[in-house]
Amino acid sequence: MREHYGRMDPRTAGLFRIMVGVLCSLDCLRHWASARVFYSNDGVLTNHWHLFKPSSGFNFSLYHAFSTLGEVHVAFALALFCHLCLLVGWHARLFAVLSFVVVTSLDNRLVMVENGGYVVVNLVTLYACFLPVERRFSVDALRRSYRERQERTPADLDARYLPAWATDDYVSLAVFLVVLNLAVVYFFNVINKSGEIWRTGETVHYVLYLNRMVTGVAVFFRNILPMWATRGITWSVMCLEGLLVPWILWPFGKRLTRTLAIFGVWTLHTLFGLMFRLGPFAWFMIGWSFTLLGREQWDLLDGFYRRRAHARTVVYDRSSPLAFAVMRLLSRLNGMDLLRFEESSADEARQALFAARDDASGALFTGSAGLREIAQALPGGKYAFPVLRVIVGPLFAFASTRREGVARFFGLTLPDPDARARGSHEPSPLARSLRRYRAFGREAVLVYFAVCAVWQAVNENKSIPAAIRDHLPMPRVMQATIGYPRLYQGWGMFAPNPITDDGTVVVDGRTIDGRRIDPFTGKEPELDLTRSDGLGLGQIQQDYFNRIRLDRNVIYRQGLQEYLKAWHLRTGRPEDELVAYDVYWVRDQCPKPGMSQPYANETIALATWRKQGYRPPPGQPPLPPEPKVASAETAQPDKAEPRRIFGVKLPAFMQ
Repeated sequence: MREHYGRMDPRTAGLFRIMVGVLCSLDCLRHWASARVFYSNDGVLTNHWHLFKPSSGFNFSLYHAFSTLGEVHVAFALALFCHLCLLVGWHARLFAVLSFVVVTSLDNRLVMVENGGYVVVNLVTLYACFLPVERRFSVDALRRSYRERQERTPADLDARYLPAWATDDYVSLAVFLVVLNLAVVYFFNVINKSGEIWRTGETVHYVLYLNRMVTGVAVFFRNILPMWATRGITWSVMCLEGLLVPWILWPFGKRLTRTLAIFGVWTLHTLFGLMFRLGPFAWFMIGWSFTLLGREQWDLLDGFYRRRAHARTVVYDRSSPLAFAVMRLLSRLNGMDLLRFEESSADEARQALFAARDDASGALFTGSAGLREIAQALPGGKYAFPVLRVIVGPLFAFASTRREGVARFFGLTLPDPDARARGSHEPSPLARSLRRYRAFGREAVLVYFAVCAVWQAVNENKSIPAAIRDHLPMPRVMQATIGYPRLYQGWGMFAPNPITDDGTVVVDGRTIDGRRIDPFTGKEPELDLTRSDGLGLGQIQQDYFNRIRLDRNVIYRQGLQEYLKAWHLRTGRPEDELVAYDVYWVRDQCPKPGMSQPYANETIALATWRKQGYRPPPGQPPLPPEPKVASAETAQPDKAEPRRIFGVKLPAFMQ
């Protein structure tokens, strides 16, 4: 078990950290764009109301401490700072923990918009706290190598420095859990899809007509794909998800199986991300797949890149402290050992800060060409340089002409070649003992989490027989362990069957100057979904609409109504004041297989309001009568297909 499932290359953990940092930063910016409407007291759910009526049994959020829009902006700025520090690997372990607290707090602040993707975010950031994310590709690793290695000559720069902490596999239960949990996601996603629509291959057809969540790409393909193609795609998705489980877990031939799993995850979730507005789900699953990289995949990447890279000798200004400092950095980036270092001769010393030489041809590259040649000898530099040259090029030109001033500014000096090396960096006996106790505590926490996660998965997944679930009630302390950070293990997107009806919230508002407007779109309300080619709603907005219609969330409609009544204060336009509004859940039925037109459009009033004492001025029509408020859950949908004559749909009044 330890050899096959419990080891991780530090490079894998470092790359995983970078992916988590990038994805968390982008997701933070996505939520930040909705700060006013969904995360401040100017929006639809104030922090004090959510504290008074929590929307989940175990609810804790740092965002509850931030009320005004300005305060919420500060909260998001601090969260983004944590994610960026994790991205670059500065105090990586600390900021991994802080990022975990931040993302779970964001989830708990507005549980109504949570989907499986938010749980994936929470799990991914949790695992980053237990993996050696600081050992490679990080500021922490760079600082540690500077402390442990003091180069003084070109020979020191050429010497390979491979400390055990950067090369030896990391052994921990966390490695096993992060891979097993990824396989569990696909396992339950397959076995929970037991419905008739999946078996008949009609799922893709139905989900392509969910206008509230599809993108323009999905709208394009639903108009051109024949039914036989959507059936084939449905069954292919099922087969791929099923194959991912053994590809991830098979202990032998990982060079093939793990590579297939990685490309399978990328293919599956890239399609999901392009077709549907699912929030962070697709992209964080791709990020999660980076934990599958083993030494076999790194060897493949190394061989692929070496065939396209060329060895170069870097000739640097022997008299410049700045040049030697840059060489020390390049020596640490020289992962493929394709760079050699050489001092310039006396007559070359002032010509360039450094240059690249091709020893085979004797060609010398300076300036931007030299940077390009050096970058192509570094891991990934060939592909990163076209982007980085925009920043690196001007900095290199500036530093080359002002090398003495730059060196003085940073306090750089040339090393003494005859100076004695520093003492050993071996930890003290006390430090070694503390490290052992810390490792023991870490593994104990992971064992406890594993027990909680397995127990919760058994209780939540409907594919587990009810006889088992009913006899394994989860202790409350374990419920809290999973509930507070929302680390649920119930996986079943569109299971057991996909939804076959579409719906969204539409506000039919009347302004004081007589206009009809939906404050969420800024346009006239559209109460007929059958004419839609995609609503263009973001994941946060469309999931909030889908959940606020539920009877259990009636209590949170108060915040929605307060938001609508004060809408003109947010726009800064007195003429936008609403004197009446009706909040509708508008739904229709997705077209049946072989059809392309939704049908059975319905409107169900969720809330209604008329300004007390308001009378329309002369020339304006009277306010419409208030509709009867009903339950969007208990009202049975009209699934009757529209009547037609010679294939032409009859008008509504003739149905």
